[in-house]
Amino acid sequence: MITRRMFHTRLMAALTAALVPLPRLARASAGDIDRLWLNRLTFGATPAEAARIARLGRDGWLDWQLAQPVSDPDLDSRLAAARLRIAYEAGEDEDGNHWPARDEARPLAALAADPADLVHLLDWGPGKGMDFGERIRPAQEVIAAAPLRAVHATAQLREVMTQFWHDHFNVNSGKDESTAVFFARYDATLRTHAFGNFRALLGEVARSPAMLYYLNNADSIASPANENYARELLELHTLGAENYLNDLYSDWHLVPLGADGVATGYLDLDVYEVARAFTGWSVGDGRWISEGEEAPRSGAFAYVTRWHDPYQKRILGREFPPNRAPMADGDEVLDLLSRHPGTATFVCRKIARRFLADDPDSALVARLAAVFLAASDAPDQIAQVIRALVLSPEFEAPPTKLRRPFEFMTALYRATGAEVVNPENAYHWQLGRAGWLQHECGPPTGHRDRIEAWTGASSLNRLVDLALFAHEDWFGTARVTLSDLAVLDETARAFLIRHAAALAPDAAETLADEVGAIFFGDALDGPADQFAPEDRQGAALAAVAFAALTPEFLLR
Repeated sequence: MITRRMFHTRLMAALTAALVPLPRLARASAGDIDRLWLNRLTFGATPAEAARIARLGRDGWLDWQLAQPVSDPDLDSRLAAARLRIAYEAGEDEDGNHWPARDEARPLAALAADPADLVHLLDWGPGKGMDFGERIRPAQEVIAAAPLRAVHATAQLREVMTQFWHDHFNVNSGKDESTAVFFARYDATLRTHAFGNFRALLGEVARSPAMLYYLNNADSIASPANENYARELLELHTLGAENYLNDLYSDWHLVPLGADGVATGYLDLDVYEVARAFTGWSVGDGRWISEGEEAPRSGAFAYVTRWHDPYQKRILGREFPPNRAPMADGDEVLDLLSRHPGTATFVCRKIARRFLADDPDSALVARLAAVFLAASDAPDQIAQVIRALVLSPEFEAPPTKLRRPFEFMTALYRATGAEVVNPENAYHWQLGRAGWLQHECGPPTGHRDRIEAWTGASSLNRLVDLALFAHEDWFGTARVTLSDLAVLDETARAFLIRHAAALAPDAAETLADEVGAIFFGDALDGPADQFAPEDRQGAALAAVAFAALTPEFLLR
């Protein structure tokens, strides 16, 4: 009999092993390193991807992944065929609007919608009533598409980097209907620029309606300016808290300047000035601006000249003259920050942390930062940093990064060949219990990316649940039949080895013997087809679950 206690025991043993420093893979085989690459640079190794990297070679595979376009015909077909259920009761609002009950499965129409066609979801008042589920539907569709993209996209590295940028430039799509309505375009923006130029990405994020709403800059007007976006731009998007020097210097004249004449770090005084630089950066949502003037209903960035603070400013030691051209103040701030050595170090350390180790080697980070700065004008700046990281000697170090809940679930599905269907976003609730809120992470810091953040009792219990139930009907996110026999005259033991090896090749034989003793007893070496499909299914699910809770699978 399989019990939860057995899985908890296995998980704790695996995590204990994960937290002990491992020796370098000095004698690792080519296949071992291939698998290391795939587990770090995709949402999980698959037999097809292993065959491809063996055929192309690791350098060739990396070139192929970095060259993958945003458009993926197979994935696009899957997204077009996907349906997400929406259900609500008949309702009435305070303006006397009524709407009927609905319970239907709809296409993910908002993913490619023109933002101008979504502005009406922000309208309130007589004749404009609707259930709140309709207003936040665009964000719910992005959440529904997330596991489908992670599991089935050919451009795996682009999807991994898109998730990285979602955490780096975090927007909680569930904050309110304003962030939700334009979240699909925000997601598309991060995916488009995932390998591109950081300054271009930074500018698109700054102009994104979802970000402008999330950090309150859409309403920022001179005297006083709203500081939310300015502070997160400096602390989270570019320089990082490590370059916040308020505890060292009381005045901006005291902050040392770099070789380019720009301050080496920032103070609260810089935050205030940056906030002034971004006044007037707003959204074309039809909002009232002044008597007789409204913003366009474009669903895109809109600059409001009369809201901008035009007077002189001093930011990072640089003097900004008064009465400049529209958006010139904000654009120069983005120029300064995107080329700052502090930004290069901060961003490159986060990229290395995501792919390699919680505390990446400082010399490696310095080399990546040098690549980042040298490629400041290059259209593939981010790709160059990724290439430098992946081709570094450090990248062959043994795995120490724990798969976070979303990564764990999607790697499970990729390993078993599951087909993502996700008609009700049930996975979102399940991962939320583990502390992962896909596209609805509340803090602007995004999901944490260190092992200790995901080893609490609640998170670990949910990993056990995912290992046990991610393929069950009630979970409703993916479908796969593990009981089918793919090999003629396969023994029960070989059947279990095959399923365990999809997740943990090195441990597969041991796991097959453990699970086989429970499900097949003395008939383990007999033909698998002597057992009923439901018995094979149960045994295969157990083999997969046991394999999922080994260090080999838990770590990437």
